[in-house]
Amino acid sequence: MSNGLEQFGKELRSYLKTVPKLLGRAVVQESADNFRRQGYENDSGSVVPWEPRKQVDMKPGRKRKDGKRGPRVPNPRQRAILIKTGKLRRSVRIVATTANSVTIGSTQDYAQAQQEGLEHLPARPFITVGKSVKSKITRTITKDITKLLTK
Repeated sequence: MSNGLEQFGKELRSYLKTVPKLLGRAVVQESADNFRRQGYENDSGSVVPWEPRKQVDMKPGRKRKDGKRGPRVPNPRQRAILIKTGKLRRSVRIVATTANSVTIGSTQDYAQAQQEGLEHLPARPFITVGKSVKSKITRTITKDITKLLTK
């Protein structure tokens, strides 16, 4: 009996070492989802949209007969919030893992200002853990530990 319990303990400790990386991958995926939905999911499962940009995207005016362009006009196809080049969206990654923690971050200098906001810039959190991710992670860990128990 104790041999089976010792084996379970060994397998459980081994599994728990993989959990931080599992959590990290889920948060990185959640960040990508936040960019797609232009907001973040809160603890109640509702999507909180990001504050819109203050400036409207403009496009060049039409060419006139004399070859010059007219005044710039609002672009009806506004680009997504926080996405101009896509660098911020692609930069979210696992920065560090330890036996019991994971750190998610971005390589872009302006990421913290966008995440937390500044005096003149509203916070637009893109690295978050919403209700659906928490429940997905809980289900995955429960399933994996149950699988260890039923071996």
